Amino acid sequence: MSTGVTLHRLAGPFGVEVRGLDLARGADEDTMRQLTAALYEHQVVVVRAQQLDRDAYLDFGRQWGTPIAHVLDHMRMPGYSELMTVGNTEPRDEDPKIRNGAALWHTDQSYEAVPASATMLYSIRAPRSGGETQFCNMALAYEALDPATQARIAPLYIAHKYGRGTRRADEPEVNPIINDEQDRKVPAIHHPITYAHPVTGRKALYALGHGAHGVKDLPDGEGLALIESLKDHALQERFIYRHKYRVGDVAIWDTLATMHRATPIGVACSDDDARLLWRISVRGKPAIHACD
Repeated sequence: MSTGVTLHRLAGPFGVEVRGLDLARGADEDTMRQLTAALYEHQVVVVRAQQLDRDAYLDFGRQWGTPIAHVLDHMRMPGYSELMTVGNTEPRDEDPKIRNGAALWHTDQSYEAVPASATMLYSIRAPRSGGETQFCNMALAYEALDPATQARIAPLYIAHKYGRGTRRADEPEVNPIINDEQDRKVPAIHHPITYAHPVTGRKALYALGHGAHGVKDLPDGEGLALIESLKDHALQERFIYRHKYRVGDVAIWDTLATMHRATPIGVACSDDDARLLWRISVRGKPAIHACD
């Protein structure tokens, strides 16, 4: 990293944190090469102690790809359609379907033809307890499969549709709110079960969570059974990191090589239990890798 900037392993099976970097001053090409290299090796990167306004944060997001205006337009930040606010502090968050709508294992924009390649959350308010984001490393999970299973799933595609799929026993009984107009904007789509990363070529399981509801050319029961079997494999503790936010964290993850979910949380009653994050998801490669 640049002078004074250090990289440290997070307290889990994967992920790294970056200290000493001031994103408000911008990230030059050398810094972005180091950040992207860290992300593609470790799947989750947390840049600590940031002080960013909306414009500076969005400028940083654009260095990773093209920011996505989420299909749930009621979640967009006024005046900044490419930013979302997520947490438990706004009047709309009294509805658990909004407040805990991300508390299901999922992969951002897997229900779109061109899915997200990276997502980041900037922590504005962090509760003393709870409010973690859980990450599953799908590259490690793929590499732990036996060769026969890897060969079996190589040609297969999963059917994705926003709001579809099964709920696990440890997930809350909520589904994100989507109206008919929003639903029409995201018709059913297919993506391969395994993705080769567009920059590194490393293979990973892809998007086995919320939205995955069948396997192309397999009977419904067989397809769902395969999805659940692979999901059970991926969600072993050895593949999971839980991130406890500090105010000022910018947590970035490789959406092509991870699944994630929020930890369910109640409505904020005080500063001690308030959670507020600004979200950016992007598609495509970072500008520094555009020609790779």
